[in-house]
Amino acid sequence: MIASCEKANYLLNDIQGNNIKISDSLITNNQLEYLIAPYRNELKRLEKVIGYSSQSLSVRDGKLESTLGNLIADILIEECNPVFKNISGKNIDFCLLNYGGIRGTMNKGNITQYDLFTIMPFKNLATVVRLDGNKILELLKYLNKENIAHPISGINIEFENEKITTIIGGEEFDVNKSYYVLTSNYLQEGGDKMNFFKDPIELHELNLNIRDILINNIKKRKSLSSKLDNRIIRN
Repeated sequence: MIASCEKANYLLNDIQGNNIKISDSLITNNQLEYLIAPYRNELKRLEKVIGYSSQSLSVRDGKLESTLGNLIADILIEECNPVFKNISGKNIDFCLLNYGGIRGTMNKGNITQYDLFTIMPFKNLATVVRLDGNKILELLKYLNKENIAHPISGINIEFENEKITTIIGGEEFDVNKSYYVLTSNYLQEGGDKMNFFKDPIELHELNLNIRDILINNIKKRKSLSSKLDNRIIRN
């Protein structure tokens, strides 16, 4: 028996097709809505207007301070001091945050929650540390060397070469005293090389998200404004 090795030729004679109802195999509208709803609701929440700014505020509009940095530090002391006093019976002396933690600009006009997520995208928590006078000196020397607009409130600093004149809470800084400083948990752990916040005399974690503090405060205000007021100067 000899098998044939000849190549067979095949021709396409007919094509048949059937309609298939795709909707029968896809997720129902109700199921789709269930999946999308959390994201849609979150977008609506972020787009909601929470306040109004009468001017554009930036962290870059001053050399050693800024309108946005001043506003944020002032709001944090205003909102956190009552909470801290309830916990400790003490008052916050001053606030120090970092320039790099503010990533956006607050434009003139309506403010949304999305704007605050743009300005402060990190989940940093408000933290209060008690520092002795020598740690405060380290803090002041750090600011002198950095020479940028780290947000502060409750403290006035004048740099003249290596000489530093400091007023805290309306009184001249005393190296023999200790002070309660409001900052973020990131900085307290040594972020941005702020190592003077490590190993404080006391550590109070307020468990308050800094961005949420700002959002809630802005909701209470009719309009936001800020200015450069020489809280840090260099002669």
